[in-house]
Amino acid sequence: MSYALALAGYENQADGYPASELSPYPKLINLLDQLGFSDYQSWDISSEANGHSMGTTIGHKTLPGGQDLVAVAPRNYNYMTEWLSNFNVGTSGDHAGFTESANLIVDRLDQYLTSRDLVNYKIWMVGYSRGGAVVDLAAKAINEHIGDYSMAPDDFYAYTFGAPRASTEETKYTNIHDVKDGNDLLLGYVFPELWGFYNTGTYEEIHPADLEIPTSVINIADLVNPTTAANILSDNKGLTEQVGTMNGRKFMDDWTQFVVENGLTREYFDSEVKDPLSAIMKLYQMRTLDKQSEFTNFISDTSNGLAGMVAGNAFYDLLANYAGDLASFPAYLDLVKVLKGTATSSDVDELITILTDYMGEYDDYEAKLDQVPTIDRTEFNVLKENLPKLIKALSPILIADAAYTQSTFGEGYSLYYTYTLIDNAKSLVIGHIPESIMPILKSLIPVEPDDGPVTDDDAPIPNAGAPTHEGESATEDGSIANIAIVTSIVLITAVYYLVKKIVEKR
Repeated sequence: MSYALALAGYENQADGYPASELSPYPKLINLLDQLGFSDYQSWDISSEANGHSMGTTIGHKTLPGGQDLVAVAPRNYNYMTEWLSNFNVGTSGDHAGFTESANLIVDRLDQYLTSRDLVNYKIWMVGYSRGGAVVDLAAKAINEHIGDYSMAPDDFYAYTFGAPRASTEETKYTNIHDVKDGNDLLLGYVFPELWGFYNTGTYEEIHPADLEIPTSVINIADLVNPTTAANILSDNKGLTEQVGTMNGRKFMDDWTQFVVENGLTREYFDSEVKDPLSAIMKLYQMRTLDKQSEFTNFISDTSNGLAGMVAGNAFYDLLANYAGDLASFPAYLDLVKVLKGTATSSDVDELITILTDYMGEYDDYEAKLDQVPTIDRTEFNVLKENLPKLIKALSPILIADAAYTQSTFGEGYSLYYTYTLIDNAKSLVIGHIPESIMPILKSLIPVEPDDGPVTDDDAPIPNAGAPTHEGESATEDGSIANIAIVTSIVLITAVYYLVKKIVEKR
């Protein structure tokens, strides 16, 4: 029931949040009504104005013994700009963005209890994904000040599902239940223990961690050879060399250790990665679900989008200034250095400068398409300013990955961690999406012996109670896959199509 309440939270309307009468998504009130709750109060239904807001609805019901039960339901998916607080990790203490939202929930709960003069009550608080991390911190704060509330610890119930780690204190409050699918690998590593983050409640696993993923690396030995690169780049599977499978959790443990050891610390993320990543993700998150794919398609479109413009400009530059000789083409040489793990900071700067020039200007796209692209001029300028900054910030990790891969798998291969992560993104995130968790939870509900055998009519309905959206995939629900795709694939995407275009036209 806690998971059902979490998923009944707030949902982004098809045409964005209403400009006038802001109201909770009907599913939430319908469910609370059916459970006997009333006297609702809601805050921050729209998240457009403040990236650190937190949609919240609170209601209560009177139990048979006269005690009140207060339900606290935050927004738990389709957060719009609220999602950007995910990146505001801060440099010390609990996760800064989640803490800000958790404080809002605690303040609102206090207001609600005081304004209703409730003195004999229980509190039921739920959260999923980002909402789960926020509830985890809010519940921690309530436990730390439990004496200020008219209830015993046993009268407080917080249930989180797929909640990222957000606290720098490894507390284990028994009235906070952090429920996770064992195969929800990405959420276990978004803000890792190596950054000093923990959940505050008791860990309750609802599925064993048995996911195996294929390990894959870019076959750079053929990729850098113009005579064979076209065939490899035309087939995504041809880019990988299958070197067996491994346990998904072990891979994520190894990957987290690797990136932290090579500079991706909490402090580095806050100072170098956060701002450009947030700016780019804001362009994505502020779109309705049916428009979000237009943004990602613009980046990867080899005909009319960013990738096509970069590759086309690179090709004409190659012909005009380097007589079509790849061996003397700076962009190509710098790219090879990155893939071989030998690039210096100056090599990266040169490559980024070249790629920025090749991105062109907004008017170039309008002239080419004879129509307005799927992003407007302001969005394009934000993308052009921040994409190079993000590539620069992530380049040390990519170069370290390439060097590690060369020494481990041989000189013919590159980007083991990066490419394996991208190649298995959908599998890694599958344990986090609502459609995966709900059937597992329902399967745990015991059937009483006198109920008789379970028939097809009685069987749990897949996805029941979970939010579904036309055209939405496992990587389009505002989950960590968004981070993985943007932060890890952005450099590879640009250079992939750059080389492909050069080779094809050559």
